[in-house]
Amino acid sequence: MTATRGDWMKLDPKARVRQFRALVLLSLRIAPVSYREIELGDLRPGLYSNDERNAAGSAIARTLVLLSPSGLRAISDAQTDEGNPTVGAGVTDTGVVVTIVVVALAAVCALAAVYLGAHAAVRINFDDEVTRRLLSAQAMAIQVLTLHVERERAVGQELPFSEEERSLLMRLEDDQRRLATMQGRPLPSPFEGAREFAREATRVATSMTTLALVLVGAYFLAQTKEVMNHGGKR
Repeated sequence: MTATRGDWMKLDPKARVRQFRALVLLSLRIAPVSYREIELGDLRPGLYSNDERNAAGSAIARTLVLLSPSGLRAISDAQTDEGNPTVGAGVTDTGVVVTIVVVALAAVCALAAVYLGAHAAVRINFDDEVTRRLLSAQAMAIQVLTLHVERERAVGQELPFSEEERSLLMRLEDDQRRLATMQGRPLPSPFEGAREFAREATRVATSMTTLALVLVGAYFLAQTKEVMNHGGKR
């Protein structure tokens, strides 16, 4: 709820770190978009049955990558206890060892999660409007996907996304594109084989269809006028 409302700055620093770390962990947990048990931090294309589910998981994971610096590398697993300092070596981007939760360091997203958890108090500008909007969209997408996965777990099989669910995930991806543009970099890939929602082709096809209909309509209108003009002359 803190992320959804953007109320980060109303929390004391320790509570803010604790809640942000929880959001990071929830992101890692739901990113596989699976009702089966998946090891935390395990993200790969083979987990997803189709490109749309891959795009959904990629959107959840990408937020962590966007909020982290590039060039992360693994040192080892690490562990934290709520808002307390971390224990163990985790990830570094400048030679400074940083730490957070125990994860399987198997994807860029997992590395970003370790880094963000350690730097939550100083790395993230929780008062920035774009960051607040992105974290709000992230929280709502996590909530929606969690409920979706619970429904799948109840029936024991995958269920298609509803239009509302897909719209929310695409909104998250749009917020990510906005932040990536502000950062002056392309939309990052949180793991090898990560997908984006296929909208451009649909948009182009729709535009071409609309243009074709307009041209056809204009043609028939011109033909009708020509017939009427010829009829008037007779």
